[in-house]
Amino acid sequence: MPSAINHPASAAAPEPAHSAPLPSPTNRMAPVRCEARAAVEVDGVEVDAAEDRSVDGVATGTCIAGIAEAPGATRRGTSDVRDTRAGAGGRPEFGPGRIDESAQLAPGRVVLHVDIDAFFAAIEQQRDPRLRGKPVIVGAGVIASCSYEARTFGLRAGMRLTEAKRLCPHAVIIEGHAQIYRCFAEEIFARCRAIAPAVETYLDEAYCDLTGTGRLHGDLVATAAALKHDIHAATGLTVTCGIGPNRMLAKLVGKTVKPDGLARIDAADADAFLRDRPLEQLAGIGHAHAKTLRSMNFATIGDLRALPPHVLEALFGANGRLLYERCRGNDTAPVTEREIPLSISRETSFHQDTADRAEIEGMLEYLVGRACRAARELAIRPRTVAVHVRYSDGEGDEQARSLHQASDTDPVVLELALELLRRLFTRRVALHAVGVKFSNFAAAGGEQGSLFDEREAGRRAALFRAFDRVRGAYGHGALVSGRALRLKHKLQEDRHGFVLRTPSLTK
Repeated sequence: MPSAINHPASAAAPEPAHSAPLPSPTNRMAPVRCEARAAVEVDGVEVDAAEDRSVDGVATGTCIAGIAEAPGATRRGTSDVRDTRAGAGGRPEFGPGRIDESAQLAPGRVVLHVDIDAFFAAIEQQRDPRLRGKPVIVGAGVIASCSYEARTFGLRAGMRLTEAKRLCPHAVIIEGHAQIYRCFAEEIFARCRAIAPAVETYLDEAYCDLTGTGRLHGDLVATAAALKHDIHAATGLTVTCGIGPNRMLAKLVGKTVKPDGLARIDAADADAFLRDRPLEQLAGIGHAHAKTLRSMNFATIGDLRALPPHVLEALFGANGRLLYERCRGNDTAPVTEREIPLSISRETSFHQDTADRAEIEGMLEYLVGRACRAARELAIRPRTVAVHVRYSDGEGDEQARSLHQASDTDPVVLELALELLRRLFTRRVALHAVGVKFSNFAAAGGEQGSLFDEREAGRRAALFRAFDRVRGAYGHGALVSGRALRLKHKLQEDRHGFVLRTPSLTK
């Protein structure tokens, strides 16, 4: 079974941590703890624990404007890994015997999963000390992130705010600042890249491939503990780390010690670890798959092993073979540092639900412009454009179509996006949110046009490159054009453009 180094974070005044006896190396079910007691002091203030979120999971994203400075007070933490004496490079030293020798993983593949606790909500508590210890919600329309204090009332990501207010009337609701969240995430991911040759990042989590780094780092559990310490010292945020022989197990074992925890699992322990866990915890099983399996009286991951691969493939298609392997602890998915994202999406909730087509089309044009600029910065062009809407009654719809030719030029993409919007927005109900998503990318090159359009295509590309230079120097809000001009004086602006309610980050 996995061993864990758990760091419970306190939302209020922390209580003294208690020392625990060192477990026997043969007791693989015992938590791995350090013998000594310590106080973690970081330039800062006590940081509250935060969220278990997967971007896959950001139900809604959130957009921001700058990065807050690290707070200047002193914090005493409640970690169970408590030896914070600085060694070479300012990293904590873990002397012989301070960590159970069984924490050393056997040779082979090693993956470290780093999950930022209650990401958005924890940052808001860090920026405003008055929010510490209070239930905090970040989101508009639905919860994008909530603090652990809010979760004690049954709140969770994706829940509508009306339901959240009913369950927790005194919750503090913040619309969010996505650029700030991105800055914090990049600061954390930079520290992950310093210890791992390959790091795959998402909005609030990262997979680090530590395979073959044992001779460099030595004890990988101690390395992960030092990483947690470095992240907290730099950002004031806590992260939960899981170490395992593959991505799936590393993430799953980390979930058992959230928040602010550290756990590891060996391949030999995977069978016992997975057998009695609810099947919903298995990667690849969503609500629909879980409903199907539970109707067949399957309740745990161990139960799923009774089905042969051809039956799972008949039920779930190609994903069935993956489920057959994963329920046995096997996951061969590599950790790959993606330079090209799978998709680029920009979406927002309106400040007030609206049926005004001029306002809706103006917002869609603004979002298309932001997404096209992101694509140009990455030197990629989307072939597929999707538009999705969500009505004020909670219903939603989405349509996607491919361009005749991949393009990152605003007018070309906007023409298709507006056509999709006209097909989608057919109900006589106000819209709550609208968004656009690009996918199926091609490398950017010269835009190919017809014989008589080639010169115009070149001029158009040069024009938008000039726009990007101006926006890069003075902020995206320096240039607003077309239908988006209708949003002027209706929405608050900063140098990043219009201040939106729940804009999403690139996935």
